[in-house]
Amino acid sequence: MPQAPIIYLDAASTTPCSDEVLTDMHEFGQIAFGNPSSSHLLGRLAKSAIIESTSTLAALLGCRPNEIIFTSGATESNNIVVLGSVKSGQASNIVICPIDHKSTLAAAEELERRNIEVRRMRVNTCGRVDIDHLASLLDEHTALISISYVNSEIGTFQNLKDIKKILKQRTHILFHVDAAQALGKIPLNIKSLGVDCLSLSAHKIGGPKGIGALYVSQHAISRLNALTFGGGQSPLRSGTLPTQLIAGFGAAARLIQRQNHRESWNAACQRRSTILEIFNAHKISYLINTPKYKSVPHILNISIPGIRAETLISHLGKVCISSGSACNAHDLRPSHVIMGIGHDSDRAASSIRLSFTSDMDIDQIRNGVEIICRTVSTLRQLIHRGNNHD
Repeated sequence: MPQAPIIYLDAASTTPCSDEVLTDMHEFGQIAFGNPSSSHLLGRLAKSAIIESTSTLAALLGCRPNEIIFTSGATESNNIVVLGSVKSGQASNIVICPIDHKSTLAAAEELERRNIEVRRMRVNTCGRVDIDHLASLLDEHTALISISYVNSEIGTFQNLKDIKKILKQRTHILFHVDAAQALGKIPLNIKSLGVDCLSLSAHKIGGPKGIGALYVSQHAISRLNALTFGGGQSPLRSGTLPTQLIAGFGAAARLIQRQNHRESWNAACQRRSTILEIFNAHKISYLINTPKYKSVPHILNISIPGIRAETLISHLGKVCISSGSACNAHDLRPSHVIMGIGHDSDRAASSIRLSFTSDMDIDQIRNGVEIICRTVSTLRQLIHRGNNHD
């Protein structure tokens, strides 16, 4: 008897590598495997691959190739900017968003331990920044504003243009955006966004894990401090460049270049609607934590009252969902995002995230959500029997 397939509804956590990505990675992992810093033939082939991938990513972002620094992922990119934005001995402060990824929040907490002031912008119940409050936090000592373009747990996207407006007369402040969840969902053009730094991860768009990028504008790079030292492969980061991972990132970026963003967006909307229709058909009570009109449709966060997220996930077997960002998977505390937008700990503890790519088979999504709904009904019956027994 054939086993049931794994149904993956956790694309915000990571995505599988496409065949094109794996092909390029194989070539530069086993055939043209030279160190790109070497001057011999294999080294030159590796360097050429890195130049090509850099150009592809630069074209996708609308920036110059020399403004891209490869990192191990958005976590490292965020750390480079947050930790590198302030100089020791200077009276500085930075401003962050309290519902952002832990890689930003934890780096900011490290700065606090070094006696750097960290200010936290206010967000509303949709997860959108209060622009007036943000403006009130800024002064002549503010070195950095850092914010996620798309929130990894609830999918809310920020109005970066409004943030950029309040920085118009404050050119001393670096504007950093974590775009790990935005790449492939929202068109990213550096010039129109007006950011100084931007973080990316390849594995969110069908590329390999362990490789990311940091865009740093030419005027901003001198204002950041390097955190690692060595061969000087880039101004802010030393270390041998992983050619096969960079080639895989470049291949994934080429696939994003080819997609039609409007069609992709509409397809994701259709899949999100299908999920909610199935929940409604099963008469499952739920609360939506993701705002409908200010979020990407690829991420849907809901709370199911009375059912703890971890309990549900442990009973789903081969249906993969999450209770929030993968970086918090071992943290048993309720989601800082759901509580950060004003909900209580019970709602946060019962929140689940369903995330998917716009081209995921819609019948597979239906099957997965059907299993989720049946599992919720079973758990409710067990809870009801337990309560009656007591």
